[in-house]
Amino acid sequence: MPSNEFADVAKNVAKKDKALFDTLIEFEQTRKMRTKERLNFTIDKSLASQFKRFCRENGYNMSAKIEQAIREILKKS
Repeated sequence: MPSNEFADVAKNVAKKDKALFDTLIEFEQTRKMRTKERLNFTIDKSLASQFKRFCRENGYNMSAKIEQAIREILKKS
């Protein structure tokens, strides 16, 4: 593939899916593929406490349970 054609493909990928493109750039630099993203958001203190206790008592990973809940929400929409 000629380099100018490759550059056009790369530009299109960057426009369509910036997160994917950034992941590919990071892989190129580090040779490691990170598939998780750290998020920072605020929730009610009482709810957070209840959720932490629930996960601890049942041996759940909090992040995994949140991912599961997000997937369920997205499936419904």
